[in-house]
Amino acid sequence: MNNWNRRDFVKASAALGAASLVPSALASGYRTKLDDTIRVGVIGCGGRGTGAAFNALAAHPKVNIVAMADLFEDRLKSSYGYMADNEDIGDRVRVDPAHKFVGFDAYKQLLALKDIDYVILATPPHFRPIHFDAAVSAGKHVFMEKPVAVDPAGIRKVIDAGARAKQQALSVVAGTQRRHENSYLQLMDRVNNGELGDIIGASCYWNQGGLWVHERQPHYSDMEWQCRNWLYFTWLSGDHICEQHIHNIDVINWAMDGPPVKATGMGGRQVRTDAKYGNIFDHFSIEYEYANGMTMQSMCRQIDGCAVRVEEVLVGSKARAVSRPGFAVINDG
Repeated sequence: MNNWNRRDFVKASAALGAASLVPSALASGYRTKLDDTIRVGVIGCGGRGTGAAFNALAAHPKVNIVAMADLFEDRLKSSYGYMADNEDIGDRVRVDPAHKFVGFDAYKQLLALKDIDYVILATPPHFRPIHFDAAVSAGKHVFMEKPVAVDPAGIRKVIDAGARAKQQALSVVAGTQRRHENSYLQLMDRVNNGELGDIIGASCYWNQGGLWVHERQPHYSDMEWQCRNWLYFTWLSGDHICEQHIHNIDVINWAMDGPPVKATGMGGRQVRTDAKYGNIFDHFSIEYEYANGMTMQSMCRQIDGCAVRVEEVLVGSKARAVSRPGFAVINDG
């Protein structure tokens, strides 16, 4: 397509899921360049960062990856090789060796490059507020994975950086995936049109088995082990209720048009008690209360050999809705 434009790009990216919405975020605030190429920098080259970069490349042939940054050199090399060796998109992974940055300050070096249009932020969540703040200060458009922060100090930094991004007409998208799925978009249209009536109750679940774990190697320092095994340390991940279950909680907040005002809950370590699992819990049960008094029951679990349930339920005065990835239905009563 010789006469492509950013509207075409947005349409193409919409079919590729949350990660590929990086380009669509950029579209609304982008200043057109003569060659119309979108140059992307990737900060965080693990599985999520690599996947988001791959989706961005797949969205349109005018997207190029031009810089990469990660704490660990082996992760950067692996990510680069995976993309560069792909026959469909590899020719657009144009990362000069001088634009591959490693270490805790790698993000600063990448953001200092002038020829980057937007950045993908996909490091462990603890670092997200710092990286987002720096990206906005550098004038970059941003796609950042969820969660955007893991503690109150981080949240305040994100809110402040978000306000500055708005003032600078920078586009920002966070990876709460259900906000970008057609089935959920259609469901929320129906909710907003009153098909459920008043929402009088809700529940949401992410109950599944365990996830990956990286065994500690003899040469790892405490910091390297924790950063490589980030999922299992609350200071890095916020625990799985924040890192994973946020997708489900976000759906209820979406339907309620705002966050809850109160939460009461419990959780613990029933199975993942070994030191290799850091300090996160393996199950949570939370009751959230919204401003109108409506309560929502929230459950999440990562324990092998148990029933799997990943979905959201909205109970209205007229009807009941059940949703999960690729599926949403409203039933009477």
